[in-house]
Amino acid sequence: MAGVKRSKCDREELKKRVIEEASRAFGKYGIRNVHMDNLACALSISKRTLYELFCDKEQLLLEVLIMHQQKMGTYISEVASRAQNALEVIFAFYKRKLNELTELNPLFLRDLRKYPNVLSCIRERQKQSDAAALIHFQKGVNVLIGENDSGKTAIVDAIRYVLRTQSGEFIQFEDKDFYQDSDGNRKDEFKINVKEKGKVNDNTAKMQSTNQLGV
Repeated sequence: MAGVKRSKCDREELKKRVIEEASRAFGKYGIRNVHMDNLACALSISKRTLYELFCDKEQLLLEVLIMHQQKMGTYISEVASRAQNALEVIFAFYKRKLNELTELNPLFLRDLRKYPNVLSCIRERQKQSDAAALIHFQKGVNVLIGENDSGKTAIVDAIRYVLRTQSGEFIQFEDKDFYQDSDGNRKDEFKINVKEKGKVNDNTAKMQSTNQLGV
């Protein structure tokens, strides 16, 4: 039984090696210019062993793209876990994408169009990934709409100060900036009443509160 388990582990490890090597080769030379023989030789395995793992190059290509999707998903989750707001996550996402495209041989994208079944499968997986990752791009997003000089910045600064966000460290207040009672004493609590006028639709009046505030 132990021997069987080791065999399965070895098989999975070999599959990972093949996928990594195929990813490197496809990205460097394009898909069409990479043959299964080339991969088997580069990995010092027989062609028969390679075809036991992947029935053809199309299946291998699909596994390569799935691997990249999974890596991106893991990376975005890690970034989001320490990001202050959604802008940091978006910036990290596009920076990584740009780096990947910069290193990619243009032949890869041209050749990829010749695999419609692979593209269709990846698009469906991407839809699921996008839905799952949406929460990462909502963190810290708040929208405050109002006319110029209506006090939007003052409200945002006050929320930053109360929540003690990182950006709040750079906000300077004086006693006169705080609410005072009729005797001129600074109050620790106060209430804000908001009256909406002439809103176009319900969406324009919505403001979502979160623990993080991104501007």
